[in-house]
Amino acid sequence: MHRRLRCLLYIGLLFACSALAAPDKTFLAARDAYARGKIDQFERLSDKLPDHYPLRLYLDYWRLKSRSPSTVELTRFADDHPDSPLSERVLQDLARFYGNNEDWDNYRQIAKRVTNKDRELICLDVHARLTQGDQATTNEGLALWLTAQDQPSSCTSLFTVLSANGALTDDHRSARLRLALEAGNLSLARQLIAALETTSKADLDRLNQARLSPEKTLAATPATQIQWEIAFYALSQMASNHPDQAARLWETRLAEFPEAEQRYGWGAIALAAARQLKPEAVTWFLNAKDQLSASQNIWKARTMLRAGRWLDVYQSIVNMPAEVQDEAVWRYWKARALVGLGASAKANPIFAKLSHEIHYYGLLANEELSEKMEIQATSYSPSPDEIDQTKSSAGLKRALLLYKMDLNVDAANEWTWAIRGFDDHQLLAAAELARKALWYDRAIRTAEQTQVTHGMGLRYLTPYRDLADSYSSKNGLDPAWVYGLMRQESRFMDYARSNVGARGLMQIMPTTAHWIAKHLGLGRKAHTQITTPDVNIKFGTFYLKSLLTSLANSAVLATAGYNAGPGRARRWQANQTLEGAIYVESIPIPETREYVKKVLANAMYYSQRLGLKGGSLKERLGTIPAQATATHISQETTREPSKQ
Repeated sequence: MHRRLRCLLYIGLLFACSALAAPDKTFLAARDAYARGKIDQFERLSDKLPDHYPLRLYLDYWRLKSRSPSTVELTRFADDHPDSPLSERVLQDLARFYGNNEDWDNYRQIAKRVTNKDRELICLDVHARLTQGDQATTNEGLALWLTAQDQPSSCTSLFTVLSANGALTDDHRSARLRLALEAGNLSLARQLIAALETTSKADLDRLNQARLSPEKTLAATPATQIQWEIAFYALSQMASNHPDQAARLWETRLAEFPEAEQRYGWGAIALAAARQLKPEAVTWFLNAKDQLSASQNIWKARTMLRAGRWLDVYQSIVNMPAEVQDEAVWRYWKARALVGLGASAKANPIFAKLSHEIHYYGLLANEELSEKMEIQATSYSPSPDEIDQTKSSAGLKRALLLYKMDLNVDAANEWTWAIRGFDDHQLLAAAELARKALWYDRAIRTAEQTQVTHGMGLRYLTPYRDLADSYSSKNGLDPAWVYGLMRQESRFMDYARSNVGARGLMQIMPTTAHWIAKHLGLGRKAHTQITTPDVNIKFGTFYLKSLLTSLANSAVLATAGYNAGPGRARRWQANQTLEGAIYVESIPIPETREYVKKVLANAMYYSQRLGLKGGSLKERLGTIPAQATATHISQETTREPSKQ
């Protein structure tokens, strides 16, 4: 059911489904004329709209952008429309203009008004403070340098200044080169090699060889720091395909390398093996000792979880950077490791603090304390007065009108800008407005931002209830699980379409839909209707049941299979049974790992929301059987998740 074919409740007014209001049609026509560069036509259409039209400021913005506005005009526009994200956009453009022209006085005046600064503006900020002699910002600049990612040109200017004053040295360049090679960013690696004082063309040739023929690169003993880094890259390349072969080769070459490099090499091999869930990674991580990067420590912890080595899990976590240790995932597993080591008294305070957080690890921590999850006690519904006060926001009015016109990006930007600074009650009132407008994803995202007072009914909406209940029942599925998956897939937006072509509420690929239609004995064209809620939920629940049946009746394996394909879900099983939470934590694809956590946590909240008698999250996670005991499904046509 497309938005333009349904009625929308918008600020207390019911718009007709059949057509937009005349002013809105004129606005869209003006927008189209501007986009096509038909400025005269744009002006004629704009003049037809009254001054009080809610989206008049967009016309003013486009008119401004259609010529070369002065900085005074741009500043005036930002001053006149502080409650719109268009003001922020103009201020960002002005800040970039002044910063890139090194007009630091004007830059500082404008930049302090910018709310959200991207990496480009952050670099300009540091550069501006350096020009004032604030040498304390040198470390901030070096922190911006030390990344495996490409940086915008404004950062390049900052790095040039740091290099000129001697703060950025070849040691820093080598450190970044290692990060770039670890991440496989060869374009950046080539730039860094070319910038090093000791480089040569042979080094660039060696890098290309390391990518294509790592064995040949490793046959020669490195003579410079650059060659060391390229050798480690070659070792990682070999290990990514054949970790056993890489380990054997490394054993034969150890005497040629200093001890620190030996350990780093083992870490590189272990990381590659860990991502393939190879049991041998345990030994190779132990060979590396503490000579591990942040990502290697994370994968060491996952590897040791699968091996049941709680002391090594604990040591891996305490060796992570402080900000990583503070993430919910590692707080939970640190506490679990303490329990495994017989130190429950130290673990319980960690569990207690974590149990108040609304997410997967909060639920698991709660269960470790033997406390029953109580959702309704923390659920709040906004009052009519709160909703009336919130819907007077001009920004929310604009957002809902833009949403009605299918201008999703502008609508979301307006919404996000309008609710900044809202307290919990205002956020929940805004979420209720979005729900009434059938803007379900925005309702959920807004409700999720509360800090103390939560509206679980808005976080865990239940649209399409009849369809979800009916098809869950027909397929023998837990409706809370179906809702949890649907929420994660589409946030209940029936027109949702992924960048790989998955469609509808349960995000079904066309090829999967064709397979399902065939198995259901439906007509040849049935799969073309997968964007309709009825067909999408019918197909999605059938496919989910097929996965569940073929994957040992494990909700964990079926959920992973729904996202990444059943073949991958099977390959991630171990040679022995695994605790469900450990299987989930060691899923190699980040997208799928987070997906499974969120779907199963959602299912817990929906179980309460729907008044069902559900078990604990640990029971849902269950025990994952060894590989040999799983049956197979012949179809593997789900969308391919991004490889991260």
